[in-house]
Amino acid sequence: MRFKYSKTILEAQSADRPIVDLSWSPNNVKLAVATCDRVIFLYDRDGVRRDKFNTKPADPAAGKKSYTITAIAFSENSESLGVAQSDNMVFVYRVGADWSGKKVICNKFPLSGAPMRLVTADNGFYTGTSDGKIRTLDCKSNKSSSLWSAGSCCVSLARSGEAAASGHVDGALYVNGRLLLRYNLPPTVLALVPPYLIVGACDGRVCVYEAQRGALVRSVEPDLPPDRRDLITAALSPSGQTVAIGTFDGCLIGEVKEGGALELSALRVPQLYAAGALAWSADGTRLVLAAQTGALLEYEAVLRRWVWRDAVEVRHASPQRILLTRLAGDAPALVVTARLGPEIYNVRFVGNDWYAVCRTSNSLILCDIARGLTSEIPWSGGGERVYAAAGGACLLHRAGELSVVEYGLDAVLHTVRTERVNPHVLSVRINESASSHDADRKRLAYLLDRQTVAVVDLVTGSQLGQWWHEARVDWLELNEGGELLLLRDTRRRLALLRLDGDKEIIASGVSFVQWVENSDAFVAQTPTHLLIWYSAWETSSVEMSECGSGAVELRGRLLLRPGAAPLQLDEHRLEFNNGLRSGDLYGCASYLDGVSGADLAPLWRQLAERAMEVSDVQLAAKCYREVGDDARKFYLDQILELATTEGNGDVAAGINSSLVRAKLAIYSGDLATAEECYVKAGQPEQAIKMFRQYNRWTDAIALAEKTDRAAVDSLKQQYLDYLNSTGRSGEAGAALLSNGDARGAVRVWLRGGRARRAATALLQRPDLLRDTTLLHDVKDRLIQEEWWELAGELAERTGDSAAAVDYYAKGNNYSKAVQLAREACPHEVTRLEGEWGAWLASSRQPGAAVPHLIEAGRTAAALSAALAAHHYSRALQILQVIDDKESIKEECKQLGDHFISVKDWETAEKVLTSCGMTERCVRAYNSAGRLADGLRLAARLSPDTTRDIYAPLAAQLRQDGQLRKAEQIYVGLGDVDEAISMYKEAKQYDSMLRLVAAHRSALLEATRKHVAQALQASGDLRAAENYYIQAGDWKSAIAMYGGAGQWEAAERVARAHAPATVAQQTALQWAATLPPAPAARLLAARGLAAVGVRWALQAQRWDIANELSDLGGGVSRREVARHEAAALAADSPEAAAAAFVRAGAPDDAVRVWLARGDHQRALATAEKHAPHMVEEVLVEGARAAAERGDLQEFETLMIRANRPREVVQHYKDLELYEEASRVAREYVPDGGEGVPPAVPPLLQRAADLADRSEWSDAVRALCGAARAGAAGGAAKLAERAALRAARLARDRLRGQARATAAAMLADSFAEIGQADVGEQLRAALLEDMDEEGVGTSADYDEEEEAASEAGEATDAGDASELTALEQLARSGQWQRCLAHAAHRAPHYALRYVAHLFKTHSRTEGLDIESTEVPEALSAALEALRQYILLSQASLGQGDATLARAVAGELLVRVSAAPKAVAALQDAAAVLLAIGADDRILQAITLLMALHVPQVSAKAARALPRYTDIIVADIAFYMCGMSVRGEAGGAREAFVLLNHCLDLAEAADDDSAHMIDYTDFECTDWPRTPLLLGAASVRGAPLDTVRDWVLAVSMDQAVDQTLPVDERGRYAASVSSGEQCCVLTGYPLGSRLVTFANGRCANRESWSRAAHAARSAPLAAALVRHVDAWCGQSDFAHV
Repeated sequence: MRFKYSKTILEAQSADRPIVDLSWSPNNVKLAVATCDRVIFLYDRDGVRRDKFNTKPADPAAGKKSYTITAIAFSENSESLGVAQSDNMVFVYRVGADWSGKKVICNKFPLSGAPMRLVTADNGFYTGTSDGKIRTLDCKSNKSSSLWSAGSCCVSLARSGEAAASGHVDGALYVNGRLLLRYNLPPTVLALVPPYLIVGACDGRVCVYEAQRGALVRSVEPDLPPDRRDLITAALSPSGQTVAIGTFDGCLIGEVKEGGALELSALRVPQLYAAGALAWSADGTRLVLAAQTGALLEYEAVLRRWVWRDAVEVRHASPQRILLTRLAGDAPALVVTARLGPEIYNVRFVGNDWYAVCRTSNSLILCDIARGLTSEIPWSGGGERVYAAAGGACLLHRAGELSVVEYGLDAVLHTVRTERVNPHVLSVRINESASSHDADRKRLAYLLDRQTVAVVDLVTGSQLGQWWHEARVDWLELNEGGELLLLRDTRRRLALLRLDGDKEIIASGVSFVQWVENSDAFVAQTPTHLLIWYSAWETSSVEMSECGSGAVELRGRLLLRPGAAPLQLDEHRLEFNNGLRSGDLYGCASYLDGVSGADLAPLWRQLAERAMEVSDVQLAAKCYREVGDDARKFYLDQILELATTEGNGDVAAGINSSLVRAKLAIYSGDLATAEECYVKAGQPEQAIKMFRQYNRWTDAIALAEKTDRAAVDSLKQQYLDYLNSTGRSGEAGAALLSNGDARGAVRVWLRGGRARRAATALLQRPDLLRDTTLLHDVKDRLIQEEWWELAGELAERTGDSAAAVDYYAKGNNYSKAVQLAREACPHEVTRLEGEWGAWLASSRQPGAAVPHLIEAGRTAAALSAALAAHHYSRALQILQVIDDKESIKEECKQLGDHFISVKDWETAEKVLTSCGMTERCVRAYNSAGRLADGLRLAARLSPDTTRDIYAPLAAQLRQDGQLRKAEQIYVGLGDVDEAISMYKEAKQYDSMLRLVAAHRSALLEATRKHVAQALQASGDLRAAENYYIQAGDWKSAIAMYGGAGQWEAAERVARAHAPATVAQQTALQWAATLPPAPAARLLAARGLAAVGVRWALQAQRWDIANELSDLGGGVSRREVARHEAAALAADSPEAAAAAFVRAGAPDDAVRVWLARGDHQRALATAEKHAPHMVEEVLVEGARAAAERGDLQEFETLMIRANRPREVVQHYKDLELYEEASRVAREYVPDGGEGVPPAVPPLLQRAADLADRSEWSDAVRALCGAARAGAAGGAAKLAERAALRAARLARDRLRGQARATAAAMLADSFAEIGQADVGEQLRAALLEDMDEEGVGTSADYDEEEEAASEAGEATDAGDASELTALEQLARSGQWQRCLAHAAHRAPHYALRYVAHLFKTHSRTEGLDIESTEVPEALSAALEALRQYILLSQASLGQGDATLARAVAGELLVRVSAAPKAVAALQDAAAVLLAIGADDRILQAITLLMALHVPQVSAKAARALPRYTDIIVADIAFYMCGMSVRGEAGGAREAFVLLNHCLDLAEAADDDSAHMIDYTDFECTDWPRTPLLLGAASVRGAPLDTVRDWVLAVSMDQAVDQTLPVDERGRYAASVSSGEQCCVLTGYPLGSRLVTFANGRCANRESWSRAAHAARSAPLAAALVRHVDAWCGQSDFAHV
């Protein structure tokens, strides 16, 4: 956990330990601070003091200063604050959960001893006293009780859940009243973290015990000063995972791990002194420390902090707890704690950032930030869709299952199966309606399929019903009570579904619908009107108002309408309907009484009707009185009077009497119920009276027959009189008929104009048919009223068949007419069939008319009827029997059109051609696109008619672009050229060529070329190429692409269709159009590097030749430069010299000017670019001056060339002795050195001895000559003699003779004055000898690497040269030193590189994006390459240490230039040459592999393994950027680039030890990164990385951890001692390639690199490097 200083709440004070104790309220609102002055300060969450109050003594008589505060603690509900005092009293103050309450003492607990510690309990507090008792203080009962007693003073007290622990001054530790163990010191620090107990004392040790058995689990001794090891106090974080322990000048932070492990880290606070009190905030994100000086410091304690979209701040207080804070301050902070999972590793926000979804490994936490609610449910896996804002619940959909989770409940309410999870077709209601009858009403409406709605009860899990709808449902929503469901379908119909009733369509064309909050009202919008239902239970009561076409919006109870004033909904009706729905009728009445100035009459009437439904007559009468309905009020008042009478003054009792219930039934119109009540009351006459009053005579007669039969006849007569008086003859006749008077009934019906009923009665009563008068009256009336069918039945019944047939026919009942005619008058049947058919046809029944018309012989009419009935097959049959086709031509046309419409072309053709309508059939064929059939049939027409038909059609088809059909017509008409011309105009060359090939084959090739040229002119080169190739003219195709600059296409054509040389020539022409580098890469990729170089040299494209020289062109840049210089030398020597200089060959540039005799320019060029040639230029210039006779110039140049002796000699040759003598005096000072007489004999004797192979004597003679020369003042002669003796001793002497010679040489050089050289020569000669103690020197001097240098000087004769080299090196003249070092060059090259690295900072010239390296590194690589790599010289044994140091530093510096490919390759070769170890070589190999795409991905992931020997932040930058470019690599790239930012920050702040490596536990990467003095990744690259990491951190869809494989490790991780792939650094697989040195590579990676090396120079360089390092591969399988 990271702690960051936040603020100082209280400054230091003068008193000693002025702060006694601290306590945070559980609701995180208040911080209480108790001082030694017995004052309690209250601070808010921002550290601002908001209140304070003085405490009181237990005994006021003892005085205000008679006690001190020992401890304080808040209650669990944050309402109360417990204050423990030294006067044996605990006061409990009610301070309120917020800042609005008044502070009063609500509890007092006197104790037998002073309360030393105080902690929160369930209903109060626990306290430990000075007499060793642990007591519980119950604030509800205001009683205290003892839990246990230890007998000694309590010094610490802890609680966790139901468990409590205490520590006492004698070391006793109790847990829940049981003695757990005895500690060796008073346990001042105690923390209960089930199942462990953390204990600490003044010895500085922190012990972890098992809370059940008391067994020691861990003992940790933090690094504390010996005199400051006291552990003072402890505070456990709310999460229970972190404990803070107060110490001197800070505190210890302990992280409790699994298995009881405790990781302690120190939080240092200088000048804090003793941390006397600690307190965690309730959310665990802040820790407050009270210093001994009285200072109160607040520290922020978070693992991590990040901000989501500038809306929500997320703070990780612990792995299991986070804090979500809205930055806008519009909601309180929400603490999210994981109880089912070990760590919250992912947080994402939904629903406009008001909802959060937190994920652990085995649970899901759903958060409602606005309401401060969380729900944690078991959940594994992912892929779920979250709908956070769904009616107080969260919906989770995965794999076809929809789970409902209520915020605040840690369980899934219910799960259903559905695939329809659009939020518009899901509705959840969780206890949203206060008027719901159920205490707990939770319901979900969803779609089972597109048209089936289901509603489930989330409490019981039962389904309340399923409803099918006629169309697909696209929106639905329950009302707040969950009793009504509104749904809208795709036809824009709005339906209301009552869960306990039916579905009803209430509106159409609805585009918007919404429930009004806190009511059962809703509004809807149609294209023209706005609809408002104030009660969904009364769908017929809807208010309409006009609205525009724009969308309306409902905000609360205000409707916003586009282009109109807002519409306020009727608040009175809404409130009234809510009360009415809840059943509070008197509350509704009271509400209406209190409303004034509104039209409340409809509401009063609605309330009256509801009151009558529950038989509340008094309330109903009051309602009608309010609206002025006197009639209903009068009737209800009568009912109330009757109820009072029946109930003896008690209206409630009287309401239940039968008479009153009858009156109420009459009021509601339920006369049957009223009858039952009267009969039950024994007053049936009242019921009969009621029926008569309401003209219910049949009911009255029926009741009289049951109760009073004497009155039945009277009632029946009265009923008849009533019917006759009111003109209801039908009912009167029915009454007579029921009484048995049929004849009277018939006459009544005739008088009343009801002939049909009279005729029916006659037919039912055969006896009445004998009454002719009555029969004729009825028949006449039927004929008069045209009731022909009944008249026919009467005629048939009386035997008048002819009249009956006539009547049936007139009544269109031809069925009975024909049937009767077949029996009575057959000759009328044909006529009747014809009339029947005609009537059916006119009655729109043509199908039924056909057989009757055929029966009547009317075939033409039958054909028309069949066509009208769409019976076309029947019509075709009828047509075939009609000979006169001209008379039915219109019917034939209609029938033919039908068969054309159904595409029955054969039948249509037969029908139309049979009646002479061939042209119509042809046009029909053409309209249907059946041109072939039309042309076939058109052969029957005249040519002119055919052309008149098809010429306009072809033109129209041509205009419409239907060229294929137009072609068919032209070819059919024989006009092929017109078709070809048509395709040419349309530029459809394929079709044109097809016609040419088919009809004009001789012109095919010419046409193809013409088409190709046309396409080329129009820019369609690809099509033009196709036609050129078809015409065999590939040259034109290549030229076309070349002219357009599309050389890839030109090369493709050349390779596919031309000889190989043409493809090669095309590639060269392409290269000529490109810049140098792309041109060279182009030719090299095609294997034309060598050919390209020759071409570039011939074409004088020197830039391309230079590029190709680096890509395997077979020539070097020097050769290219020479060619360029040769080409330029004649006309432009300046350009030639410049070309040599650019190519790194300044010597040749100098020689250009020497060849032209321009020695001045040659000298200037040499001095600037080739200092080593200055002497040569001067000599050449001097010789030229001598040839010209310019002796002064000759002398000047030769003197500058340091060759005075040649000047002297030249003057002597010219016999200019005076000039020779002058030059000798001035420039040859040693020219006059004399030769002592003793020296020549010794030299001659030494030569004779050497001739006789007497080497020892020869050496001795030479040493004598040296001593004689030194004594005679001839130092040079003496030095030459001594050096000659050294050569003989080195080459010829062995053993003791060599040791003796070494001693003599040391003495001789000492006499010369070069004792150090003599000692070096003696050491060199004695280096390989086995004898001990011979010739060793105790005075061997060492300066930097001088010891190893002298040790490797095996050439004793070059001691003087070695001395000169050392002097050059010490004077910094490294180039001269290296130029003269010869076989010692590798040693001095290493020293030179070490000198460069020492004098130039690693960060000098650092630029990770550059392909160039800093100047110092470039010089170092050049020196090592020239004097070690190219010279192939070997290093001496003494240079191994220096070589290792140079190798390590070289790797560090080259890793700081990761994109300098050339430098990486040079460095790899140099490291191999100087014998770098395998780890360095593996690191440089991976750096090179980053530039080979085939293996770069794996190499990048393995590179961080070497961040202890390469620059760490650059390595992670290159690794992260490489992985970021991969598909799906955002996850890894985020972790890698985020760590790169951490490393860059650590490099700038020198805080690498504080870097967190938690995310890299699955890797083998080192924890000690190599960082430079400042961040290496900086500037634009750093900004790019920071912006990308910030963007990805906001995307919760990206898993921000490293992926692991089946080993639980990162894929590139290699176990300790295990080899890795030399190419990629990955673990070795099963298919390997083994190299000569035993190293291996994964076969797949090696194959990819080897394949890429054929065409990619970088891959080839990598393969060459691995071969040079590991030897040849044998491709053996392991």
